[in-house]
Amino acid sequence: MSTPCHDSLYHLVQGGAAAGVELVRIQEAVEANRYEARAIEFDQDGQTVYADQDVLTVTNLAEPADSPGLIPADTDAVALDVEGRWVVFLRPAATGFFPARIVSSEGNGAYVVREQALDANGDLTDKSGAANVEARNLAELSLGPGAAVDENAVVLVMPLADQASPPNVGYFFDHPAYAKYLD
Repeated sequence: MSTPCHDSLYHLVQGGAAAGVELVRIQEAVEANRYEARAIEFDQDGQTVYADQDVLTVTNLAEPADSPGLIPADTDAVALDVEGRWVVFLRPAATGFFPARIVSSEGNGAYVVREQALDANGDLTDKSGAANVEARNLAELSLGPGAAVDENAVVLVMPLADQASPPNVGYFFDHPAYAKYLD
């Protein structure tokens, strides 16, 4: 599961009108808060395509300089040329619910889940490339051994970052199924 990121354009506006601007797609982390990126543009059909073969090094100002590179590949951003250095401001979204299928129970309110996506028929299916992650059911955290949510049930999961630097992300959902088993 990748944490969604968003481009905080208002943080970059202060770069000034004279700065160069490129729409870029992150390729991979290079070191700390620096990434390889390629310029993208829109084709006649409105699809994004690479503008050229050049690779830019962009620095993400939203991450500490000693960050392990948290922005996933294929994230698009607006990059500014500031004194010869390309910068972006990408940070994980504060919250972002996503549908997930219960794969298995780990007990004590913990479950293995996999992110879901809509297929061409409008049905939920495992999202391509999605990894299993552990998520906790808030309704079970204080109610005992748990394992109350059935496998293959679909729940809305919310990622929450802790206050560590860099932040760790935990996943939570609130499914009241456990309550039906209580007296």
